[in-house]
Amino acid sequence: MPLNIHSQQPVLCGLCGGIGSGKSYIARQFQALGAAVFDADQAGHRVLREDDVKQELVSLWGTDILDEQGEVNRQAVAQIVFASDAQGQQAREQLQAISHPRIQQQLELVLTQSTEKVVVVDAALLFETGWNVYCDQIAFVDSTEELRLIRCQARGWSMEELRSREASQWSLERKRQQSDFVIENHGDSEVTQRQVQSVWQSLTRLVGEEV
Repeated sequence: MPLNIHSQQPVLCGLCGGIGSGKSYIARQFQALGAAVFDADQAGHRVLREDDVKQELVSLWGTDILDEQGEVNRQAVAQIVFASDAQGQQAREQLQAISHPRIQQQLELVLTQSTEKVVVVDAALLFETGWNVYCDQIAFVDSTEELRLIRCQARGWSMEELRSREASQWSLERKRQQSDFVIENHGDSEVTQRQVQSVWQSLTRLVGEEV
């Protein structure tokens, strides 16, 4: 389903990378420079709070996926959709079929209403969803496995959970090869900031070319 964007669309920069690479941190830096940021993960959280979505998921997996407040328990859903078997893959595809079109609708709204000239799309599944084809440029956020694991452990994840989630995504090398820029987020903030600034300059030049 193509994005429905008006003719005066902003430059769209996709932001991808491995789990725990620090994409949200990089997105905030772009935001500080003047970009609008669309956080696909947060959009997904909003989608799970929609009544019709909750009903569809309960019809698939039962009321055990709801918490005491009647909201979707994301951890319970994650255990279902990231199971390392055919049922897990099927459940993941079912969840994506329900959620991704709704997330895309939110993205369309941001693109049509944004007054900023650059919109950064922070999406872990940028390539897997096919949203990369709508991006003018794509930046890959690189980080060491050690740092990524530390960040994931801060979320309460184990190495096994990181591995199971990564197994459902494109490989890091494949994402890197199909990106226009690589931003290193290895813990040296000055290096990272310089690279973000360099990408930003490239994006703003592209804005000038499209005006």
